[in-house]
Amino acid sequence: MVKIAVVGCTGKLGSSIVKSILNRNDVELGSAIARKGNQFAGKAVSELVGGKCELKIVDDIEKATDSDIFIDCTNADTFMAVSYEKYSTMKRPLVIATTAFTSEDIAKIKELSLQIPVFMTGNFSIALHDFIETLKFAVKRVSVDTDVQIVEYHHNQKKDAPSGTALMIREALVNANPRLQEENVNICSIRGGNIFGEHEVIFANCKDEVVTFRHQVSSRETFADGAIEVSCWLVKQENGMYNMYDFCANEEGSIC
Repeated sequence: MVKIAVVGCTGKLGSSIVKSILNRNDVELGSAIARKGNQFAGKAVSELVGGKCELKIVDDIEKATDSDIFIDCTNADTFMAVSYEKYSTMKRPLVIATTAFTSEDIAKIKELSLQIPVFMTGNFSIALHDFIETLKFAVKRVSVDTDVQIVEYHHNQKKDAPSGTALMIREALVNANPRLQEENVNICSIRGGNIFGEHEVIFANCKDEVVTFRHQVSSRETFADGAIEVSCWLVKQENGMYNMYDFCANEEGSIC
């Protein structure tokens, strides 16, 4: 059974992943890790997410010695400044469940992947990646007079805009149609309330035609379950960088 350590366990996604792990029989919560000074550090996991789990929440990655893999749900700044070197020391597979990294950060993460398997994606939804594959087919057929727009909605506490998912969608569109350039695919970011995540892609041409594609998520369980499925797959992989395309292309371990 895979033992998963969740770093940033008190955040929105981190706590959802902890709950999902506790509700499953095929994985185990190895460690729940919060930042130093967090109000839940030293308390039982049950005080964070309910239930009966008496595992204590720790405040240091290096205390998670009984885990097979890490899922990091913190943020780019904390990851690079605090966690990066510790992952290098711990030598465990790593799933990165946060975005807003700079190009320099990504270059360093690629260096880390020479030592351990590293999984990085802007979105853990399986259906979202099927959605992107549909968009890649559709964008190949649009006329030269078609404007392409991406509208993304998230909760009001999300720090990065545009979202990692929106950037991932734009990259896929541009790569699928050589006539498109990034500057021609505008992204509109909307932040409000407790929206879990919604992405629209609009194709509007000059012949009075508009085609809209939409992917919407109604709970964080989708992302939490996806991160767990990925973790179970990643522990079997060799050192290197992986993403959702690698996971979905794998016939044996994937649920795609």
